[in-house]
Amino acid sequence: MKRIITHLCLIFLCLQLNAQTPSLVPYTAMDTVPPYQDYFLFGSNLGYYSPWDDKQLADIAAGDKTKGIPGVGVNSLRPTLPHIFLERWGLDNKIDEFEHYTNLGIINNTVFIGYPSDEQRDWTEYCPDDPSQVFKRLYRDIWDNGENGTPINDENYYAVYLWEMVNLYKDHVKFWEVWNEPDLAESDLAWRQPGDPEGSWWDTNPQPCEFKLHAPIFSYIRMLRISYEVIKYIDPDAYIAVGGLGYPSFLDAIMRNTDNPNGGGVNPDYPHHGGAYFDVMSFHSYPHIDGSLRDWNNDLGDFDYTRHSDAAVDGLIAKKHEFEAVLHNYGFDGRNMPEKVFITTETNIPSKEFDEYIGSKKAQRNYLIKSVVAAQQNNIQQLCIYDLGEKELESEARGSFDMMGLYKSLEDFGPYQQKETDGGIAYKTTSDLLKFLRYDSTRTNTLALPEGARGAAFKDPFTDKYTYVLWAETKNDRSEWVEEVPFLFPESLGHDEIQVFEWDYSRSEEIHTLHATSSIALGASPIFIKPSTQVVLPVELIAFRGYRDNADVVLEWVTESEENNDHFIVEHSIDARDFEDIGSLPGAGTTTETQYYTLKHHRAIRGNNYYRLKQVDTDGSFEYSEVIVVNIQSTDLFTVRPTQADDEIHVEFYDFYDRDIELTIFDVLGRVRMDEILPAGRNALSLDVKSLDAGHYFIRMKVQGEDYFTRRFLKVEL
Repeated sequence: MKRIITHLCLIFLCLQLNAQTPSLVPYTAMDTVPPYQDYFLFGSNLGYYSPWDDKQLADIAAGDKTKGIPGVGVNSLRPTLPHIFLERWGLDNKIDEFEHYTNLGIINNTVFIGYPSDEQRDWTEYCPDDPSQVFKRLYRDIWDNGENGTPINDENYYAVYLWEMVNLYKDHVKFWEVWNEPDLAESDLAWRQPGDPEGSWWDTNPQPCEFKLHAPIFSYIRMLRISYEVIKYIDPDAYIAVGGLGYPSFLDAIMRNTDNPNGGGVNPDYPHHGGAYFDVMSFHSYPHIDGSLRDWNNDLGDFDYTRHSDAAVDGLIAKKHEFEAVLHNYGFDGRNMPEKVFITTETNIPSKEFDEYIGSKKAQRNYLIKSVVAAQQNNIQQLCIYDLGEKELESEARGSFDMMGLYKSLEDFGPYQQKETDGGIAYKTTSDLLKFLRYDSTRTNTLALPEGARGAAFKDPFTDKYTYVLWAETKNDRSEWVEEVPFLFPESLGHDEIQVFEWDYSRSEEIHTLHATSSIALGASPIFIKPSTQVVLPVELIAFRGYRDNADVVLEWVTESEENNDHFIVEHSIDARDFEDIGSLPGAGTTTETQYYTLKHHRAIRGNNYYRLKQVDTDGSFEYSEVIVVNIQSTDLFTVRPTQADDEIHVEFYDFYDRDIELTIFDVLGRVRMDEILPAGRNALSLDVKSLDAGHYFIRMKVQGEDYFTRRFLKVEL
């Protein structure tokens, strides 16, 4: 009976459809996927913890030296912008939080989207007594003829939601993830293998009653298609991701179907299968529950368990390879069609054992370090740890997911009273020592690691210096103890002395110096090793930060003491590889007094700006600082003042002085209310807004050859 009702619902849906209007984006992911060339992202899910707000959570994730907060090494976040929230609290409700993230150096965020309000939800019961979770009117045209002032069809609710949201938040988001875990299974067919006599999603499409969305699989592919077309139209460099999948069989269903509601077949209105509509394979990995740590033993009539950190890491990478095999099977292999970018948007293991699952503080901290290394070895561009904070205190935890976090239960510690877990300390150590480094497979192979040892080499592209992460492989069930494995650096590497950092270096700040010609005993906990091939100059830099000032960047740094410091050179890069000088300041020579320095970089580029200091001693020797990132958003290139006005607003632009600039004012419904042209050679304009009704408006600027730039203002009646 359930399948009969579902079939009737699909027929009803098909009868409502018209021929689809052509896409305004002339390509798909079958043609191109933007190459991801930025650095590995140390991510975290943000979570919700009363009474913390999102800005405070971001502070303790990334750290804020101005507030004395060290953070836990996070430089990318995974928040959400659900329609149901924005509809209730306002489209721009979270823009201040996202701008705060950027100010903290949090970049390339992943945002999962969807979740319609009750008014825009499709309440069809494809699964009896369980209404659909998706938007209604998904099959209305995505585009229209622009009669309402935008190219988006106002009758397609999901497309309008994307249009409004992405235009406002695009400068803060790199990856748009379509839903969260849409394949969350309510049937064992999800994990059954192809050809299983009980059936599987490999062989038949997931039915609405079998997974989270309670809607046809074609509806999810339809959301991917709408997301791809709308977001790429607004921001061609953005990435569209599937929503944190857990089952390769669900991915296979996406790849073999189109968004055609009548069976997923190809026709002129539905020309491509689902793989055409996403760039990024986002997946979730929880090795403790997904079967990675056990294998059935027929002789025993029970499972053989391997509950240790290296097996958990192997489970993460095996999951990636399972998804990759599906993509390659459908031609997304880098030869026939572009390969997908991989990110992991949820992963962790618990710090306490529950039932038969792995769980210990040592296993968790080892997993976090090892998974970062393994991810980069296997071309996973981001790990988002689940979660920023544990859900409960250890004594009150009831399940494994309560004991996953970089901080102890944040709801039991008020704002800025947080306490790091061992996992959080280890994650910050890993981020501090590997951030802005790149995995080097050639140098890793040169290490010739002995049997029982694992690890990798990472190269600093600025200085060509290496950092190694090494450990002895865990092998025993429920144990993070191993017999130590001796390791000796090959003579060909020319290392003399080395500095060794333990997992808790971010807290202890302890460094052990050893001779590279001596054997190093590797244990289960990874160690970080840096060759001591440079002289540490006697200048103690205690702060280096940058912040935006319209289209400029103000750089500030502080030294606690200096010895023979001749001068500082500030270097800038747009790709974190090639740097050029942008200015210099004289040093203070020799002093034990705190020194403050400021330099302004005029006309920084839109996007990520990378900066480093080159400190030069009086004898000509020099040392580089860490690299910092300052993001200039498109909206920073112009200002609208005041943001609340009753008669006139003033617009000033800080770039593109040689081009005409088109200004358009839209209301919240996307209707054009005013058009103006800012001629080449001018960078300011006053606009009379007295005729506009009270309410929120968006002012969009279009420069030939560039993207749209959008700001908002409020028209008030005084």
